[in-house]
Amino acid sequence: MKFSPDDLTGETQEILSRFIDHVTRLEDEIKKEEESDSRKTEVKVFIAENHGYELGGLIQSIKVLSENPDLHKNIQEFLSSHNFREEVLNDESSYVEIETPKMGRVDQFVFINQGDYINIVTAERRKWTKKTVERLISYIPELERIFLSPSDLRQVVQELEGGNVTGFTAKYHSYSTDKKVSIRFHGATKEDLDTVKTEFDAKPTRLEISRENSPPDTINAAIAQEGHYSFSKVKPGYENKGLNTFEYLSQALEKQDTENFKININPNRVRVGAGTVFEGFTTLELIEDDNQTEDGRSTAEKLREDILEYKQRYVFSTWEEGSYEVFDKELSEAFEITVEGSTIRLHAKEGTTSAAFRDFSTILYTNFNSTYNLEKTSKRVRA
Repeated sequence: MKFSPDDLTGETQEILSRFIDHVTRLEDEIKKEEESDSRKTEVKVFIAENHGYELGGLIQSIKVLSENPDLHKNIQEFLSSHNFREEVLNDESSYVEIETPKMGRVDQFVFINQGDYINIVTAERRKWTKKTVERLISYIPELERIFLSPSDLRQVVQELEGGNVTGFTAKYHSYSTDKKVSIRFHGATKEDLDTVKTEFDAKPTRLEISRENSPPDTINAAIAQEGHYSFSKVKPGYENKGLNTFEYLSQALEKQDTENFKININPNRVRVGAGTVFEGFTTLELIEDDNQTEDGRSTAEKLREDILEYKQRYVFSTWEEGSYEVFDKELSEAFEITVEGSTIRLHAKEGTTSAAFRDFSTILYTNFNSTYNLEKTSKRVRA
């Protein structure tokens, strides 16, 4: 479906209603769409932490980015092969088009400013969002895609009124073994998710959900670890519940991201007598139960060899085995890592931001161990 920009007017709630209307239909209509291979696209919402991005400023952000003499070739090619247009709709939202001339495509998006976060709403197919707006988010310095742990996904569903798991994708991989598991289960329940965890150590990376209270199956949606959610169906007559779900999911995902990665307190060097000490700290723990590796190497050894040495993104120095001072070359930020048993702790330094913690955690979940639980601690005390 292509929206006319003239239809995306009014307050933000009115604009979101246009997207809800796009997926509002009966089950019989969905079946007919599937039979004729003409199923409507889902409405998708991508969430990014906002580091100073202002609505109406997209073209200027792209201009500044393109003038960077050290810009990576992939980003240069992306910017040169697309055209961008932005029109401010109201104080909270703007309409964005990304044109791909080579493919004869114009993809449409609405950017919504939530303060600390930007929500990007679209009805385009995922095949095209991956090639357009998802790449744009990763390139614009002011935007940082959020990331959710498996326990975050489960908590979001648990706290959704009438929310139930109806399907999932669950995965397992770990530095400690060559075993890998990937399970996709439609028509599932929470109990099936628990069984997969017990039998295979697999945890969810995507949850399909419904709101099933009075009447059942009014909303079908999904949430994903990569910081986005989608709507596939809203039952006619329950559009307001669709908007309510929209608001809940955005706030819930943003809340989980803040709780996990926001640097509440950076260490601050203060003078005491003839010397200085640090006041305050923020530490993020990535916790697992088992550190028995098949090749006998410890978690600290594996982390150093498989992530810190292997990933060209990081420069690090070692105080002792399991204690590292790390510099993120992409973000120009430093932080510290300590490893105790199988627990990895990230310690913020004076200039560390949420992006450094989030990116490193994403790399660990994706490339090192999919089973971590996250626990963050911040205190304003002298270290």
